[in-house]
Amino acid sequence: MKRILTILLTVFLSTAFCVSVVYAASLRNITSTLNGTAGDTFQLDGTLTVKSLKIGQQSIGGVTFFNGTIVNNTTNAAGTDNPVTFGDNVRIDGAIHRGTIAGTGDNQPVKINDDARIYGNLSLDGSLTIADNQTLTLGMSSVVNLTGATIQGLSSGDLSDGSHLTKNNSAATLSADWVNTAYPWSADEVADTTRTIPLSLSALYADADGTPTAITSLTTPSLNYTANRGLFLQYAEDDTVDFGGQIIVPDDYVSGGVFKAVVDTSGDIITDWNLDFKVAISETANTPAWATAMANETPVDIPDNPGTPDLITFTPVSQSDISAGDVIFFDIFPDSNTATGEPNLEIYSLWFEYTAAQ
Repeated sequence: MKRILTILLTVFLSTAFCVSVVYAASLRNITSTLNGTAGDTFQLDGTLTVKSLKIGQQSIGGVTFFNGTIVNNTTNAAGTDNPVTFGDNVRIDGAIHRGTIAGTGDNQPVKINDDARIYGNLSLDGSLTIADNQTLTLGMSSVVNLTGATIQGLSSGDLSDGSHLTKNNSAATLSADWVNTAYPWSADEVADTTRTIPLSLSALYADADGTPTAITSLTTPSLNYTANRGLFLQYAEDDTVDFGGQIIVPDDYVSGGVFKAVVDTSGDIITDWNLDFKVAISETANTPAWATAMANETPVDIPDNPGTPDLITFTPVSQSDISAGDVIFFDIFPDSNTATGEPNLEIYSLWFEYTAAQ
């Protein structure tokens, strides 16, 4: 019995001693150990080296004063410097700057050597510079407000396909005449358009290259009428008489210049049906200098599509130097319509078409 009590006492004392040793190794009150009181400040004139350091208390925190620079003077296995590492979110209540002087202009900008993502708004009090050959990417719904800002060096060629600058879509009312003398529109900033000069069939004349006569229902070509189609000039098999007229090229002329016609046939073409034409242009605009001869151009085939109106184009090539104010004389005549049973050719409309300045 005495032996059992001795063993129990030994175990109890050993356990108590171990607990006291662990507690002593875990937490020591330096203030009381150094004969200080709560709130005292201890000064260390040398260097303090510790494996870890805990500052502040849970829910209370604390303030740490670093009157100098924090440096990690260790290296990894390859000999590369290890950076100072913060293993948690970082809150900085003051401004961030690099170098001894805060602010811009000291050639020591803050360096961020990684991609960065900002979850809030970015406000710049200075300039934004993007290096050469870099890309600024905005999302589909992004809005860039550049009120009062100036963008230098940006041209339409710098925008990718489909990109555009938003136009001001607000309504505006002019209260007086708009006079733009400082920055007027130049001619190349206004798109050209296509215009036509219609030619009345009844105003043309037969045998235009010989002894001109008015076109009637008895001449060749003859002037006819069909319900739902209107007036038309008709050529029959073996007809050869020409017809034509002249126009003045308008002052808004820029380029081009062709004659066009709407034609039809009374039946299927047997062998061939085409119209030949000649053109003469006055040699100098707005002067009485006339062309000395008419140039015979390339014949135009008539489509074999009876009962359906077709568009054909007469393009001057030999006489193509057209200018505003020129007088153009044209002459049209059948070229190949001699096969037996060739249908009638019907010309319903004729006009001159050109590119004009706005």
